[in-house]
Amino acid sequence: MNEPSFQALSQIYFLKRLAQQRKVSAQTINSYRDKFRIYLEFLKGRDYIDAQSVDIEHFGREYILEFCHYLEEKRSNKANTINNRLAAIRSFLKFVAEQNPEYSGIVKYSLMVPFQKEEKATMDFVTKDEFDVMVCLCDMSTPINARDKLMIMILYNSGIRVSELLSLKYKDIHCLDNPGNASLHIFGKGRKERNVPLWKTTAKYITKYTDSFGISGDNRLFKNKNGDNLTRSGVRSRIEKLTALAAEKVPTLLCKNVTAHTFRHSVAMNLLQAGVDISTIAIWLGTQV
Repeated sequence: MNEPSFQALSQIYFLKRLAQQRKVSAQTINSYRDKFRIYLEFLKGRDYIDAQSVDIEHFGREYILEFCHYLEEKRSNKANTINNRLAAIRSFLKFVAEQNPEYSGIVKYSLMVPFQKEEKATMDFVTKDEFDVMVCLCDMSTPINARDKLMIMILYNSGIRVSELLSLKYKDIHCLDNPGNASLHIFGKGRKERNVPLWKTTAKYITKYTDSFGISGDNRLFKNKNGDNLTRSGVRSRIEKLTALAAEKVPTLLCKNVTAHTFRHSVAMNLLQAGVDISTIAIWLGTQV
């Protein structure tokens, strides 16, 4: 009997183990797929191995160690990002050993590759003045500027995760005809759903934006310049650009690492200062206390 190929095992892993048995969300599955694509890119660059030629031996300890080095040196990934990508590979390898014990030797030594030590990051947040400047840098002159303004407004209003932001559709926004009662219906981690109220200014801008660009029904809110769905890297690059421009007017941004997640910190801080209790904030952000 032929040994099962990497291609067959990965198909079973994604379609059965993750989707059917563990019942993880589509967002999580897509995240794992992205991590595997990066690993396949690494293999292609290292040994000119195309995806059809990859086998389980290419997940040996030597390859995993070099992959971590590649992430750090070539992609400038920090320890937490490297560990996140390593965790996805480890999850797959544990599945492989469970399904096909003949690979246990390879898996055993690959799992011995340690996670990197993570530095505790300073918790930055965006102030109201900094937010106002970032929003003012965007306008309706181009679709990209208009989209960036909506992205910043929703992030600062809701504290939504970047994965949740990217999956937002027009139909997920409720009561736009009554801006004072408008809300986002968010599909979060672990298939949990929540509703987050929108400010009147955010609701009104969403209406202006969607009317201007013909967005309705199942249409995603955020597209790139080619008309494809916006990606995590797209969000990151746009926030970095806006932050750099805003820092010319608000120098306090120069010493901050502003990402999409920074806006979650900002929302939590704003709610705390408004006297909202911790449990309510946790519900708002879709996290645990």
